[in-house]
Amino acid sequence: MLRIAAAIVAIPFFVAATILGDWYFFILIQLLIILGVWEALKLAQQKSASPQMILAAGFSIIWAGLFQFDLSFFALPVILIFLLAVLLVELFRNHGSAILNVSTTVFSVLYVALPMTSLLMLRRMPMELHQSDMTGTQLIFVVLGGIWACDTLAYYGGRLFGRHKFFERVSPKKTWEGAVTGFFGALLGVWLIRWISETSGYTFILTLPQTFVIGVFAGTLGQMGDLAESLLKRDAQVKDSGTLIPGHGGILDRFDSLLFVAPATYIYVYYFIFR
Repeated sequence: MLRIAAAIVAIPFFVAATILGDWYFFILIQLLIILGVWEALKLAQQKSASPQMILAAGFSIIWAGLFQFDLSFFALPVILIFLLAVLLVELFRNHGSAILNVSTTVFSVLYVALPMTSLLMLRRMPMELHQSDMTGTQLIFVVLGGIWACDTLAYYGGRLFGRHKFFERVSPKKTWEGAVTGFFGALLGVWLIRWISETSGYTFILTLPQTFVIGVFAGTLGQMGDLAESLLKRDAQVKDSGTLIPGHGGILDRFDSLLFVAPATYIYVYYFIFR
């Protein structure tokens, strides 16, 4: 019930920010990036690392801003400056292992900030392609719809039918039955988003087969993203990445699938559909 209550409160804010776009969506994604990076850094601290938390958070803010303000041509210089800055700062620190500190600082940013920025790029894609603003909204909703439907049906499918363990070393409670129901749940979720859009009078930007491709991403890569985060938590010996969302844990617990699905969707849509 706590999970459901938290979702009822949070989902309308996410939906509203997605529809409004511009600064509303940017601020939402920026918050998710900063909080997600912070949680990843805290996991690293559980392994006796001493990552450069302020530098990582600062770079994450700048990185998202590059794509919000059409400054992506500065992406490579910013990455190089960040890497050099991490090494230079570590040169003057004396906090445990330098290799461990540097690697966890860089990894936390690569793991969270870069994939999350794909959402900004998906939402802003209509500006690049001179299409309706509804295009970006639909793309975000189809990604989220596939992931949320996958998570929901995998959870209940596993509880009702789960018998055979799926990747027990990383996540002992997950089952093959839950994974399969989650996969078909993702296909159902993306189809529902398409159906709702069309019945509301909007032409959906993707054909049905193209929509189902994103459903496949959500049903496969999404579950791999969930397992990847479980691997990090198990290594850090914590149950949740944080306590921000009641009943769900932290930002990474709720959006781990998104870190895999959003970049794949952006690459697919931008390079194989609109190019």
